[in-house]
Amino acid sequence: MKERLRPLRDNVIVINFERGERKSAGGIIIVDDDGKEHGIRARWAEVYAVGPEQKDVKVGDWILMQHGRWTTGLDLTLKGQEPFRVWRADAEGILGVSTNGKPPNISV
Repeated sequence: MKERLRPLRDNVIVINFERGERKSAGGIIIVDDDGKEHGIRARWAEVYAVGPEQKDVKVGDWILMQHGRWTTGLDLTLKGQEPFRVWRADAEGILGVSTNGKPPNISV
């Protein structure tokens, strides 16, 4: 049996958090801005787990997070699973949910 991570209240735990540099449709490279004051932007992440009071999103949703409304990533190893990284997403910082089950292909 695999071990699980169960958030409390309305907490949202995410994986596959969008980070790193991006490339615009015109070929301009947008550097990774995480932890810097310039280039602030929203980011996509996949919902891994939700608390029992969370009614806006469900496991497997891709959500768009307002810049800075997440914690520093935590490397986690649960029994019976490969190591992975999780973040706590601030429920008040969720801007939207992808309607097709995956993050939209964004070009700037």
